[in-house]
Amino acid sequence: MKNLLFVDDEPKVLQGLQRQLRAMRNEWNMNFVGGGQQALDFMAANAVDVIISDMIMPGMDGSQLLTEVTKRHSNTVRIVLSGHANREAILRLVGPAHQYLAKPCDAEELRNAIARAFALRDLLCNERLKQLATRVKCLPSLPALHHQLTAEFQKEEPSIERIGEIISRDIGMTTKILQLVNSAFFGLPQPINNPTDAIMYLGLTTVRSLVLSLQIFSQFEQRLNPGFSLDVLAHHCWMTGVAARRIAEAERKELKMRDQCFLAGLLHDVGQLILAIGLPEEYARVVAAAKERNLPVGQAEQEYFGATHADVGAYLLGLWGLPNPIIEAVALHHCPSQCVVQEFSPVIAVHAADVFMHEQSGATSELPPPVLDLAHLTRLGLADRIETWRRVGLGSEEF
Repeated sequence: MKNLLFVDDEPKVLQGLQRQLRAMRNEWNMNFVGGGQQALDFMAANAVDVIISDMIMPGMDGSQLLTEVTKRHSNTVRIVLSGHANREAILRLVGPAHQYLAKPCDAEELRNAIARAFALRDLLCNERLKQLATRVKCLPSLPALHHQLTAEFQKEEPSIERIGEIISRDIGMTTKILQLVNSAFFGLPQPINNPTDAIMYLGLTTVRSLVLSLQIFSQFEQRLNPGFSLDVLAHHCWMTGVAARRIAEAERKELKMRDQCFLAGLLHDVGQLILAIGLPEEYARVVAAAKERNLPVGQAEQEYFGATHADVGAYLLGLWGLPNPIIEAVALHHCPSQCVVQEFSPVIAVHAADVFMHEQSGATSELPPPVLDLAHLTRLGLADRIETWRRVGLGSEEF
């Protein structure tokens, strides 16, 4: 049975949560405590899969509590449930919290958020990788892009368009901006998939706080294995995102899907980044074995970890509450036939774009490139579109 811990200093709130979730009592083991220290004491003696905490509490607030939970119990999913909407206070939770829910929160929304967290935990069967992904607070940013962003903010009149352009080229900055803006604290009726739209909604003051004051975007440190290059990965991901968006444009899809295709392409290999940072020596051995045996890196990962970088990346983005089409495309970009949507979608666009970009850089890569799933595209009636996609996807684009 899954173990939940609710933390709130208001007894009536805890009683309300018990009533809301009464129907789940045979599936979830739910525990309720009135403060941060009580929560830490409980977790010292009991395993907790998901913790749901209020933000403003006496003694130890939600940010302090979840920061401690991150240190002591890094495999626990951390959710904030709070009616406090001060943006500066919310920014303190961008690191330690995986998801944010706003009070009042109806029973169905709360159940769905918790059920999704449990489903994600079941998605990744390797406990070490699950713990690795769960403790990630933010992803490294390319130093050059971070410096460009800092310089833009220091101008008398920073350009939102320029800031959006810089952020959209960076995996770490994009994920954090979208994690924040799509949280329930802001109550948007539809998810935002475009970094520039997110910046316009949050405002330059909030984004500046994220980038400069709170330093939430960790700059890259060269601690990775010698066979891994953040610059090479970032370049490939950016070009895949651009190509995926062009493919969606060629299919005359609406702007929302085009944005989803770009974002999913930008983030499709985020799992490689997590593995290379968190397990540098082991991942170096996996990559070396793939080169030696001429295997796709995903196959070598599956043999070694029992999971692939696609699984790890999708798990993290799911924890962070990014839109489902993005998570699905990241998870299935090497195996699009497993997608439940049997028509053109971001999964198809990213799969094709990834293959085209690897084909283009094949001469400089020591690993075999991924292969286009021609049988699946044929079943979907899309095989005759491949050459058009390849042509538009490989159009010139500076990085």
